[in-house]
Amino acid sequence: MSLIEKKNIQEYLPQHPPFLMVDQLESYTEKSAHSRFQILADNVLLHNNQFSEAGLLENMAQTCAVHAGYSFKHHQKNTTDNATESKSPVGFIGAIKDFQLFHFPNVNQILETNIVIEHEFGNASVIKGEVHVDGTLFASCEMKIFLQAS
Repeated sequence: MSLIEKKNIQEYLPQHPPFLMVDQLESYTEKSAHSRFQILADNVLLHNNQFSEAGLLENMAQTCAVHAGYSFKHHQKNTTDNATESKSPVGFIGAIKDFQLFHFPNVNQILETNIVIEHEFGNASVIKGEVHVDGTLFASCEMKIFLQAS
């Protein structure tokens, strides 16, 4: 069972259709997250029926965003008696380093994405992201993500 199901994912992400690149949050720790995403035929980041480099990078970035959103909502829930519904922080990609593309995923394949926060300083995080399909590594990179309260 997922921590966040597809029907609720928008509560944790600032993105909206057709630009959602994460369906579910499978696991969460303070320093990591695991998401799932099925590539559908109407995805805006397809090129020749394959998920593009931009799609893979956006999937990793949105896995970071859902991690931040889940952390924010979980922390808010535990620290606020009268939960005032403020929005999750918005993240921005500051830099991408060592992007490696091994395979392009196809329509209907399910991405399993892992992010690990390697360093945090202020509102910036350095993460390591990996995208797998059926246990095979398809892409990886390091990203600098900056969070801004919305």
